[in-house]
Amino acid sequence: MRWLLFLLISLNVFGVGFLQPEEAFKASAKMVDSKTIGVELTMGDQIHIYADKLKVEDTDNNDGIDFRTITMAKPTQLDGEIVYESSPAIRIALVKTKELSGEKKVNVKLSYQGCSSAGLCYEPIEKTLEVTLNADVIPLKQSVESSSILKTPVAETKMVEPAPMPQLNTEVKKEPIIQPKGSETDQIAGVIKGGSLWFIILSFFGFGLLLALTPCVFPMIPIISSVIMAQGAGLGTKKAFWLSVVYVLSMAVAYTIAGILAGLFGANLQAAFQTPWIITLFSLIFVVLAMSMFDLFELQIPNVIQSKITQISGSRNGVIGIAIMGFLSALIVGPCVAAPLAGALIYIGQTGDALLGGVALFSLSIGMGVPLIAIGTSAGKFMPRPGVWMDNIKSIFGVMLIGISIWMISRILDENISMMLWGALAVFVAVNIGALEPIRGRCIRCARANKKALGIVIFLYGMSLLLGGMAGAKNPLHPLNPFLPTQAPAAVSAPQHKTFEKITSIEELDAILTKNKGKKIMVDFYADWCTACKELEEKTFSDESVKTAMDSYVLVQVNLTANDEAAHAISSKFGIFGPPAILFFDENGVHQKDADIVGFKEPQEFIKHLGK
Repeated sequence: MRWLLFLLISLNVFGVGFLQPEEAFKASAKMVDSKTIGVELTMGDQIHIYADKLKVEDTDNNDGIDFRTITMAKPTQLDGEIVYESSPAIRIALVKTKELSGEKKVNVKLSYQGCSSAGLCYEPIEKTLEVTLNADVIPLKQSVESSSILKTPVAETKMVEPAPMPQLNTEVKKEPIIQPKGSETDQIAGVIKGGSLWFIILSFFGFGLLLALTPCVFPMIPIISSVIMAQGAGLGTKKAFWLSVVYVLSMAVAYTIAGILAGLFGANLQAAFQTPWIITLFSLIFVVLAMSMFDLFELQIPNVIQSKITQISGSRNGVIGIAIMGFLSALIVGPCVAAPLAGALIYIGQTGDALLGGVALFSLSIGMGVPLIAIGTSAGKFMPRPGVWMDNIKSIFGVMLIGISIWMISRILDENISMMLWGALAVFVAVNIGALEPIRGRCIRCARANKKALGIVIFLYGMSLLLGGMAGAKNPLHPLNPFLPTQAPAAVSAPQHKTFEKITSIEELDAILTKNKGKKIMVDFYADWCTACKELEEKTFSDESVKTAMDSYVLVQVNLTANDEAAHAISSKFGIFGPPAILFFDENGVHQKDADIVGFKEPQEFIKHLGK
């Protein structure tokens, strides 16, 4: 997905290159007269900065020198935004707060953020500019103000049209770059901020198609297939298609609403639905749906309610239920965050533009739903005629729904208990396909013998999961490990790699950063209910090459499973909208935001990222 991301961002629609941040913005400062500092912020072609992001501040080490007034040129409007398209020509009038003489160095803290009209938004930039002045000619504060006024951290800023400032050396080079700086999420947020509406829609639709291949979307496949197959006889391709569209549109609406709320208020609605009682309730709903697939009862809205709904909305039977299932599936079944989703949330949070951010999220969701529409439509196309075949198909989907139920409830259960549930399901399947039934007569190659052989294999594996879970085993690929004799230690022991230190709060992380000064630190944000987090642990972090690459880092894992105040606080501090996310800190404990990872990465891709 990275190559597509960089292609979309760096090439844009017309193949326009972007300037490096140090080329797009050139900041400098000098004394324009004996008592005034002049700050020049020169921008490249088609570059502008936002007026509300531009700040000029005093620093703590300017002992004895105070900023009396700060003036700058008035901003202009550009596409509804208040911006500077040329240098604001900042002037800082100085005063002394005590007697000083001779040369003195004064620092000016300058903060700003800007964008290119070609479609790239740069990360916020902060610089400290140094100016040398003659303290003898700076007026004393008591002579220009009341002696009762103490030094203030920041002087009052006024928008005026100051006198022209002497031209500084601010020539801007126009060498294009292939890859803009910043993390993936910031780059994607820049796509929304600087791109055209159709470019945003097409880009996020493409991201959605890629996200459809992630583990967070897979559980929705049996759900949409099951609810469509549950419509029974008479379901054709056309009806299956429209029901699939209803499911995907409901899912997209849920993603969009949850995303807008997360961006505006910093509250991940999907994460809020990962509480034990909601997961348990939804798991039971899937069990009930599975039981209806086994024809234990008929799950249907009462006729009186159906008639009323039909009169009010004109909707057909089943549409309301599928819409509700699609809406809830988006919130409960697939709550993991990937880079495109996080980028849209960052844009909404920074700009408050819920409309454009919502469009991006809706396009992303539709892209994720296209494969689901194809699968749901095919369920109608290949719907068998009423009879034994239909009963068998319904039973298969019933088993799949129970599997989804176990997969969900496993988020809040111990791993050995989850193994026991999977073992019970395997035994149930084996018995139902005839593993324990005798084969009457001579039948070596007939279908009954094949079913029985398959059933016995499933039965034995299910029993091993049950017994292993009871003995405390946690690996479904090696369920009988607790019953095996302990092997003697090898002559040459395997290399011991670092393990993650588990934390849940900001205070614990701050303590680790303080204790490990001089060391690089990697922080993994994890939750038990996040499928991609578990895939990251089982596939990437368990890879020996990855373990070796991570040995140079102090490894920390923030557990967000509880979704409590501590989890919200640490997520908000670093702008994390949901797991999985990985942050990096340098030897001085400074967060390297450009290196952030959101979503799952394959082992080799992760190693390359660490190498950068």
